[in-house]
Amino acid sequence: MNMPKLIFKKETHQYFLEDKELISVSRIIDNYLGFGYSHIAPEVLKNASVRGKWVHKLNELYLQNINEENIINNLLKKLKPLTNNINYSYCKKSLMFLKEKFKDKNNYEFIIERPINDSVIAGTPDLVYLDKKENKYYLVDYKTYACIDEDKLKRIKLQLTAYYWTIKSGQVGIDISDKTYVYLTNKNTQQEIEIEVTNELLIEWFKAKNKYFKGEDKNETI
Repeated sequence: MNMPKLIFKKETHQYFLEDKELISVSRIIDNYLGFGYSHIAPEVLKNASVRGKWVHKLNELYLQNINEENIINNLLKKLKPLTNNINYSYCKKSLMFLKEKFKDKNNYEFIIERPINDSVIAGTPDLVYLDKKENKYYLVDYKTYACIDEDKLKRIKLQLTAYYWTIKSGQVGIDISDKTYVYLTNKNTQQEIEIEVTNELLIEWFKAKNKYFKGEDKNETI
């Protein structure tokens, strides 16, 4: 029996399972937290979006070609004429971090921006990598915020928790660690932030779903 294929329309951030539209993790979390961007100037949002897309794309290309010689230099050389100095510096910091983080390349396997779903909810983690020595998968989200305040941190924690639960409860054969990571790149720093998925965070994710679906998931347990 063929399983229904998950389709992700990136331009509109919509997920479909055959003809059924699934609800994105982001929509559920933003509804729960009342999170929005209406207070931010459109030009600022546009610049941040472009910067994030460059970092995501260059990271993706690097990890896909991680055994290729001089990939970082080649990518940066091609990137420099295409964008401004700030975006270039963000990408360079992020790539150099990945190079150091995954120095022994043979010890890892990478799942890059692969959509995940259950029967009603879907999302796309930036990166899931397998540490072959530990035989365990780790979940990563890239962020290019100027800073992470309390509101952003709460949103990030719920996002990673949602991805963790979707993988753990639905992806057969993936032993996902409850230690998840944010790779934060901004003007001043490149930082790895560890976020542990706790029972408290899982309960809050279930509350977020309950709020969105008006109580339909109240019977879900950890």
